[in-house]
Amino acid sequence: MKIALILPDVDSFHALRIHFGLAYLSTALKAAGYRDVRFWAVTSVPDYARVLAELKDYRPDIAAFTSVETQFENVIALSREIKAALPCVTVCGGTFATLFPDCIKDAPGLDGIFRGECEDAFVRFVRRVERKEDLRQAENFCWHDRESGKVAQNPLLPLETDLDRHGFADKTIFDYQSVIDGYDGYAPFMFNRGCPYDCAFCSNHALAMVYSQSRNLTRRRSVDSCVAEIRDAAAGFSFRGIHIWDDLFTSNRRWLYEFLDRYKAEIAKPFMCTTRSNECDDELFRRLKEAGCYKVHMSLESGSDFIRNRIMRRGISREKVESSFQSAHRHGIRVSASSIIGLPFETEDMVKETIALLGKLRIADLGVNVFYPYRGTRLRELCEQYGLIGREVKYGLRERRESVLDSPHMSKEKLAYYRDNFAVLARRHQGLMEYAWALINRHLRPLARRLLKGRKAR
Repeated sequence: MKIALILPDVDSFHALRIHFGLAYLSTALKAAGYRDVRFWAVTSVPDYARVLAELKDYRPDIAAFTSVETQFENVIALSREIKAALPCVTVCGGTFATLFPDCIKDAPGLDGIFRGECEDAFVRFVRRVERKEDLRQAENFCWHDRESGKVAQNPLLPLETDLDRHGFADKTIFDYQSVIDGYDGYAPFMFNRGCPYDCAFCSNHALAMVYSQSRNLTRRRSVDSCVAEIRDAAAGFSFRGIHIWDDLFTSNRRWLYEFLDRYKAEIAKPFMCTTRSNECDDELFRRLKEAGCYKVHMSLESGSDFIRNRIMRRGISREKVESSFQSAHRHGIRVSASSIIGLPFETEDMVKETIALLGKLRIADLGVNVFYPYRGTRLRELCEQYGLIGREVKYGLRERRESVLDSPHMSKEKLAYYRDNFAVLARRHQGLMEYAWALINRHLRPLARRLLKGRKAR
């Protein structure tokens, strides 16, 4: 069996270099004996032709996509071309398919979609394909009955409680060394799944409801397994540190401190991780710093108390935001932070509050997203309730860079101005020394490392 894993990432905000969901799926397939698994990333519409030509040479038995909402139009287009050119089964999974299985009605090139976590379900499905059994009986599988017009949804396998059972994310399907090099010598990892919070711009609560749960709580791999994966990667790849991209890495102190002690003793490389202001204190940052943490990602989202807590449901006071950033600085840990602008009921003065607070907090790396009302989020429901979505955007959009809202509080032109000038405006609220230090960290240090690496290579 030949299995093609395909990631549509056309003109995306993140420009993904790796996809952990597909990496874990590949691990499960190979553990089940399906060794011929390959990965394709589609980064532009003209890239369709290259991917299709390579798939024709590969001749997969199954072509499996993963997709978010704003990339699904590329699944529709490319699956149609694959289906016309190759006699293979075509399917799609991911968060969007999980929450909105009716999306298959728009994708005649797909034989079905998968909902939920699918390591086990997809392996069982591959066996059905191999044995030429009825695919419509597969767990987690949904298919479009074109005669009735309905989408059939098969029962879900339970959520996995023992994440160690799935092993390490398969890095061999990517050019993992180039991924590391693209992250300035830091190897990306994702160890745990889920988040205990219920922010209104996130679909976390909707994913929990798929499994009849009230919360999509974090499930953790053992510390032994996480440390072993880092050691395994170090045996095959060269990296000077790691980036841990769990949704929220620091939420369980007992687990975290055990990991930090092991990491310090056995790995001892600089690392970056994610945290949240309301979970932070001096003890946390002291332990992180002692273990080698050089930077945390701690999203602010908005400097406006009204937007952050009433609209976004973040539940974090301004005092706690400021004290958490100050604590990180005291312990010599850099902070990166992202924010969202263009939210429902947000005024220009509220955007200015965000810019001013980010400048005051001395952020090492600033990021800004333009709000998009993803289906499955509470803010999507709010936008629909108040008639704020000005045009129907079913799938395609320049994700997180364009607004689809018709806001009475701020024009799209004004929003674009703040998007394009966000970092410059925020830096104006810093002192001269902080501004210079931020420029050095963001631009000059990475450039110096690249030049040094080039000299060593010669």
